[in-house]
Amino acid sequence: MSKSFWIPLTASFGTMILLYIIGFIADIDFLIFKISLSHIEIALLPFGVGVLVGFISERIIKTKSH
Repeated sequence: MSKSFWIPLTASFGTMILLYIIGFIADIDFLIFKISLSHIEIALLPFGVGVLVGFISERIIKTKSH
């Protein structure tokens, strides 16, 4: 697979993981992934920011390659 696929994918997953880690360390509720016996809580903000970073990095790569 080409670089135009791996860089946005890595950037988006890296951003998501980094935000979840920051939320866990700083105990920020809207950045935390919680698992308990009765339910699972997943914060959607890191997911949304990760997708946005992936789209932006893909656009940057496409404009630089032209």
